[in-house]
Amino acid sequence: MKKRIIISGGGIAGLTAAKLLHEQGHEIIVIDKARAFTKAGFFVSLKSFGVDIMDQMGLKEELIQEATPSLFMHWLDAEGHMIRDISYEKVNQNTTQSILITRGCLHHVLYKSVRNEINILFDTTIEHLEQHDQKVNVTLSTGAVLEADLLIVSEGLRSSTRASYFPESQLEDFNLLYMGGRLKGNYPYTVGTVRTYLDVNKMFAIYPVNKEEIAIQCYIHTTDNLPAVQENAQNLLKETFKTYPSEVQHVINDFLTNGLMFVDKMGMVHAPNLVNGNVVLLGDAGYCPTALSGMGASLSIYGAKALAYFLATYADDLALSLQSYNSLLQPISKKFQGNARNNAQSFIPKNEAGLAHFTHLFSNATDEQISKLMTDQLILTQEQLHFTLPA
Repeated sequence: MKKRIIISGGGIAGLTAAKLLHEQGHEIIVIDKARAFTKAGFFVSLKSFGVDIMDQMGLKEELIQEATPSLFMHWLDAEGHMIRDISYEKVNQNTTQSILITRGCLHHVLYKSVRNEINILFDTTIEHLEQHDQKVNVTLSTGAVLEADLLIVSEGLRSSTRASYFPESQLEDFNLLYMGGRLKGNYPYTVGTVRTYLDVNKMFAIYPVNKEEIAIQCYIHTTDNLPAVQENAQNLLKETFKTYPSEVQHVINDFLTNGLMFVDKMGMVHAPNLVNGNVVLLGDAGYCPTALSGMGASLSIYGAKALAYFLATYADDLALSLQSYNSLLQPISKKFQGNARNNAQSFIPKNEAGLAHFTHLFSNATDEQISKLMTDQLILTQEQLHFTLPA
């Protein structure tokens, strides 16, 4: 019952699936458009079941070694006045401690665990695929044609394979620009304390990585398309936060001069079916909940674990395996996409009334209420954690 499986996209979801499926004895081929993997990338906060699954895979300690300390969150208004000082320990008292790490470092931990075991073809994409006789024939950009029992598409938010072979899927523009990156230098910030400025239609955060480096992340509401945003990114960043305190201005100016910037527009993928024959969507390619769900990386890891679980459980019935995976993930993806919408309304309000309401709520809530507000949405049911299908 061992299968030949091609995974298109060697990101977090793809490499998690590669590791789990290789350990089950399947032949795995990973293709990726990148020429090489690096540790670069924006910050993610791996939480709840995402941390637990990485622990089950034996990778949690390596993640912690690569992580950035996260002790406190300072929530500030646009003038730099404190709204709320929150302890990560108190927030996470009812769930697994989150791990603050760059996406690149999380990816690197996964890559190290599989690079000597799995064939990875870099600088390679899918040109064409055909299905027949319960097989998938994949024509690569290199000209090679590979036959497989299963193709896992984990190409990310803007997957070209999804667009071509899952016509009912839709990519929703979330109308939020994400900008982030890292900057070396000596800044007067305490390592372990994240500073986040809340405002109407925007949010700005500073992450002290270590004594010699900081990272910034911001969200800006915009209806402009991605090419227009990318062309005007530097000016947009500067103009959007030009009235902020001098310390923020200083960081932004340094970042625009010396930092490495990542720019993208956030989106959500709506795929009525994650399966098309022997082709299956995984991770952001199939059910992206945006970074505002707080669980994008964790959900990619969970999806990979669920897919591996069903492939092992129904080893003699690939169709049943894939449909079980689809049935499990559909309501879960909707839940986390709903969380993202709610978080956008709370943390990036559209008007002054919304900002005032949330600021009042946030500043007056008890620690227990804050913990509930920030962690209840991270939880899966016990049935979902054990991959039990909905009735």
